[in-house]
Amino acid sequence: MWWAKEAREAYISIGEEYEATRRRPLPVADFASFGRRALDVGCGRGAQPRYLEHEHGFVVHCDLDRRMTPGGDSVECEATMMPFRDGAFDVVYLVAVIHHMPRDAAALALREARRVGRVAVATVWAPDVWRGREIAPGVWEVPWGGKARRIYFQYQLEDLLAVAPTPVLSAGVMRRGRHYNFYIVF
Repeated sequence: MWWAKEAREAYISIGEEYEATRRRPLPVADFASFGRRALDVGCGRGAQPRYLEHEHGFVVHCDLDRRMTPGGDSVECEATMMPFRDGAFDVVYLVAVIHHMPRDAAALALREARRVGRVAVATVWAPDVWRGREIAPGVWEVPWGGKARRIYFQYQLEDLLAVAPTPVLSAGVMRRGRHYNFYIVF
């Protein structure tokens, strides 16, 4: 799971600086009212956790390292092996998480999300032009100044649909500021 180690090290390195750039959440809870209990996988500490807490009565946040969680109800875990019982949550959110994983790991993470949640929502970046260096076909190294290198796996909407474990309820493109994201709800 080299990709998980890369993601963990990168986001620990850029920590607060990265959080300051994530002041506007991706409004994934606006798709529907999925229920009271939510799991926020790959939560980070930007605006997304606060937004989900506002939308749900009970939210557990998880990330690869406790230092990357907002505190409160949070767990250190990896998306392909979540420490929760089957059906523990009404909805599981994987916002900007899947694009840090190769396809086989993404398929595992989405199956795991569906195992612990009744519904799952996943998003990936959909840039017009990738910035950084393509280190393998569809795998991008994107530097964060001189502090870290982030690895991204390029997904198209059909790629995301292909790794979804169950029939998809909704899929498409959503916008946050100038940036676009592909999403699926399953």
